Amino acid sequence: MTAMIASGHTAERWSISPLPLRSCSKVQCTMNGDYGHLLGAGIAGAAAAARAPVPRRGQNQDFDRYFDEYMGDEVPEGDIDEMRKAAWATWRTEAPSAASRPGGTNNEDDDLARALALSREELSRPSSTQPSLHDDDDQDLLRAIAMSEMEARAPKRQKRDETPEEERKMLEEVPGTVNSLLSDRAKMEEERIARQLARSGGQPAPAPVSVTTSAPTSAPAAAPAPFRASVPNSAFYANGSTSTSTANGRSGPWTSRAAIQHPYQARSTFPRDAAGEYYPDGELRHTALTIGEPTSEPTFSAAEIIGNRSQIALLILNSYVIDDNWLSTILPDPLSVPQIIIRPHPKAEPTWNGKVQAQPSGEVWCYPKMTGDFGSQHMKYIWIFYKTGRLRVIISTANFVSYDWELIENTVFVQDFLPLPSPQPIRTSHKQHDFPLQFTHLFKHLKVHKALDYLIKNHEKGPRIPLSASAEFGDMAKYNWSPVTVRLVMSIPGTYEGWEEMEKFGMCRVGQVIKEEEWRPAKGEKAVVEYQGSSLGQYGIDWFSHFHQLCSGKSPRELANQPKAKAWAPIKVIFPSLATVDASVMGRNGGSTMFVGKAWNSVMKAHFHDSNSKRGGVLLHAKLLVTTFEPQEQALGFASSNPTNGKRKAEEMEEDSKGVGGWVYVGSHNFSSAAWGTVNVKKSPPTLHVRNYELGILFPLPRAGANKMADLIVPYKRPARLYGANDVPWDQNLHAEQ
Repeated sequence: MTAMIASGHTAERWSISPLPLRSCSKVQCTMNGDYGHLLGAGIAGAAAAARAPVPRRGQNQDFDRYFDEYMGDEVPEGDIDEMRKAAWATWRTEAPSAASRPGGTNNEDDDLARALALSREELSRPSSTQPSLHDDDDQDLLRAIAMSEMEARAPKRQKRDETPEEERKMLEEVPGTVNSLLSDRAKMEEERIARQLARSGGQPAPAPVSVTTSAPTSAPAAAPAPFRASVPNSAFYANGSTSTSTANGRSGPWTSRAAIQHPYQARSTFPRDAAGEYYPDGELRHTALTIGEPTSEPTFSAAEIIGNRSQIALLILNSYVIDDNWLSTILPDPLSVPQIIIRPHPKAEPTWNGKVQAQPSGEVWCYPKMTGDFGSQHMKYIWIFYKTGRLRVIISTANFVSYDWELIENTVFVQDFLPLPSPQPIRTSHKQHDFPLQFTHLFKHLKVHKALDYLIKNHEKGPRIPLSASAEFGDMAKYNWSPVTVRLVMSIPGTYEGWEEMEKFGMCRVGQVIKEEEWRPAKGEKAVVEYQGSSLGQYGIDWFSHFHQLCSGKSPRELANQPKAKAWAPIKVIFPSLATVDASVMGRNGGSTMFVGKAWNSVMKAHFHDSNSKRGGVLLHAKLLVTTFEPQEQALGFASSNPTNGKRKAEEMEEDSKGVGGWVYVGSHNFSSAAWGTVNVKKSPPTLHVRNYELGILFPLPRAGANKMADLIVPYKRPARLYGANDVPWDQNLHAEQ
């Protein structure tokens, strides 16, 4: 069955694809098995609980009281019997010993303790398919499970492509059944967070914005403020040491550095509407995990960032890897809510490259156009249009698979935009408007407007979709973009000729933004650059030099006048050592999404630093680029050659509380030429060649306390430890099968 959609003077064929639907147990995976053995090879099901069936209301008054407290004031949207089962499973289970975790678990709340106890109780019972386990340490337990069950059932891992700067070229379908342990824990965690939010609702929620989905309006918005090249210094510092209630229900100091506040983590109550809590100034958090040490920092779960599903009018989602089964548990039914899913085309279907397909599930899928045989559609973002009139934009380092949200470090940026009383034209002269303009270019390139056109004409809720099918995306003018304080950086595959085109993408875009914002080191300073990623490239001295110069404040055009590099630029490559992977909760099975490729050699060894999560034995999938401005003595290498003089100059820098002391990138880009592009300044005209689709944000660090601020922002321990003489990086090809 096919549908024809006219576009100008041409017509495109939209086919109803036989690809797996949300209801099918399939994962469309572009990593050639990297997630497959975790998603497809389900851990043997835990033994059935030994307790009696769930009592009906009135049969057990103690449990009824517990369940009522469990639900709080929450009005259940799902099956009440299933909720009672979840509560019954955790009722009166023994909490794990605090001594079994590094650092203890004194800050762990009762509900999370019950969840851990349940996992240990269920998985420690002998069964015909699972060996008996009697280890009270959750980390060792999970490692044992991962090593025995996942490895035994996983399909044999194929070798990674010989171009390590690429993510997987292949797109294959692997079984998508997530193991029962993770599903149970994820469900319990989601329910626990909902209960905590219900219990802690001290401030009354403001009334929902009364607007229609097709023409959003709201109370008059304030006049657009000038774009902040740097967040005001007062926003970074708190008046004294305070505590705050975190998203996971725990209270405690945000950090031992009480004087410094995270630039994108508010310390006050967030506004709410019918769709839930929202973040008008932007909120940056790491993912809520089910393993690792407790944290007092706020986190995001996948369900939290989606909000109230019943209030969604339109959803546009882009991800490199998608578990359709898992995604269906957090998204509304696509037959009820129009949804556009942007994902890589299957390798086995090359004719789908760059096409748009309507699915029987009700979704429309866009396959980004790939040029050549190499490269990846690696972006991770969501646009959610709520019935309240609010627009939410999510930019993430996590794919939409449970593994990325529960078992490995990732970072998520969320910002909500309210509708204006009347549309205001999007202008290139307004720096805040660069945000919607970047997405307008991207959406047009991905043919999102064609997907919208199909949904508007064919979906049951099509007439109520709040975004028109115009290729110019004029409805961007409906929203108030004045709160934007981050800059977008994207990569789109292609070869770009001439400075003006080059400056729009990849590493050249970074250099151009830094030039525009003047986020440059002062006289007598150098940029210290560190990169945390999960996949590395094959580096050359010129590429390293170009990348460092652009991070240091050189514009792309200035590269043409620079002498040829004679030494490797001092960039710290943060990547887990083999010892770190072996000591992690998941062990070597947890390292399946990390690739060192050909980055490791005798020259690069001096650049490698170990990647260690602040939450203990958790590996990192987050991609962050941190640049700080330091005295030249400290920036020439990874250690100061004159500590006394360097310290004096550093203290002088701290006294200067104005301006910018560095900047941070968070997004999908790994540290590779495929992601960031390769510059050729010798050609006429000069060129930038990019292979991947990537997306992320840039934002500044304050002049005073830039390093301390960076410590708060990143999920890994800083300063990262330089590899020792006996250290080697985790190499999946060498170590996974050993």
